Amino acid sequence: MNQPLDQPNTDPRILHARVLKSTHTDRSSYNNLITLYSKSNLNLLSYSLRLFHQIPSPNVVSWTALISSHSNSPLSLRFFLSMLRHPTLPNQRTLASLFKTCASLSHAFSFGLSLHTLSLKLSLQNKPFCGSALVNFYSRFRSPDNARQVFDEIQNRDEVCYSAMIVCFAQNSRSLDSLSVFADMRSCDVGSTMYSVSGALRAAAELAAMEQCRVVHGHAVVVGLDKNVIVGTALIDGYGKAGLVFDARSVFYENLSELNVVAWNAMMAGYAQQGDKNSVVELFHLLKTRGFVPDEYSFLAVLTAFCNAGLDFESEKWLERMRAEYGLEPGLEHYTCLIRAVGRAGRLGDAERIAMAMPFEPDAAISVISLANSQP
Repeated sequence: MNQPLDQPNTDPRILHARVLKSTHTDRSSYNNLITLYSKSNLNLLSYSLRLFHQIPSPNVVSWTALISSHSNSPLSLRFFLSMLRHPTLPNQRTLASLFKTCASLSHAFSFGLSLHTLSLKLSLQNKPFCGSALVNFYSRFRSPDNARQVFDEIQNRDEVCYSAMIVCFAQNSRSLDSLSVFADMRSCDVGSTMYSVSGALRAAAELAAMEQCRVVHGHAVVVGLDKNVIVGTALIDGYGKAGLVFDARSVFYENLSELNVVAWNAMMAGYAQQGDKNSVVELFHLLKTRGFVPDEYSFLAVLTAFCNAGLDFESEKWLERMRAEYGLEPGLEHYTCLIRAVGRAGRLGDAERIAMAMPFEPDAAISVISLANSQP
């Protein structure tokens, strides 16, 4: 079949009809169509299974296409078990897709461990494609040491492998390790991705390491990733947490037209950390004029700013506004900001009342004792 199968705006059914009319339809055409149905935004996933059943002798590529098309569903695990019964052994792309599925399912950790064992038996765990997916799997289940062991065994590590390991450490509060892997990646002359750069920036932000933020920023500029929205957001967040609000603001306004609500929230959070309530509220209103809808993180930035500025009554008004005007239910962090603001204003009775009435178990951060000790 000569018709290209990677056109995102093409209805797969049109190409499917051409395949059926063709006098030389091979198995690869069906495999490609399964993949195309899975990527279609027309909600045609059921066609991929129907098409798979029309293949006389599915091979590992056929099974992988079917499994990958259902990678966000437990169905992919069932298809994999059917594949083994036929029997057909997986390749590294099959396992990579399955590790992705296990990472997305909270109850699939043991299944993922079994897949890891199988990858060892088939000597696939040290292949870059499979290995990086396995690193992501262990990262999802907060097992950075297991992820590191997998990473160290991968042969010919590429930028995807390094990105997975950097992000894994950053997401699991192993910031120094994350930055160490980032430095190793650079020394090995491995290319950067938006994920490796943003992961390193997240690590630097957690350490509030201003110099590291600037080093990674400089690297992003050199490799041409500084205008990427994910990297830009990470830069704003990193500079903000390091207390470099001027630098965060520079990045924010340089990339303003490309940024999403996550980046706006990061800039607001940077101002909030400094207690600059006026800038936070100004950005909140500008956010709406840009067509964005404030979310729970937008309100968390506002409440943090008022808490740090010691404004208790304003905090109460904004918490109520969050619920009444935007239909957002405050989380524990929102209540924590309010209770701290009220407690610091000396209204310990009101703080206790709010703590007892909120739909969460009070923790140490909002206990009456800690509030009393937090007064100036």
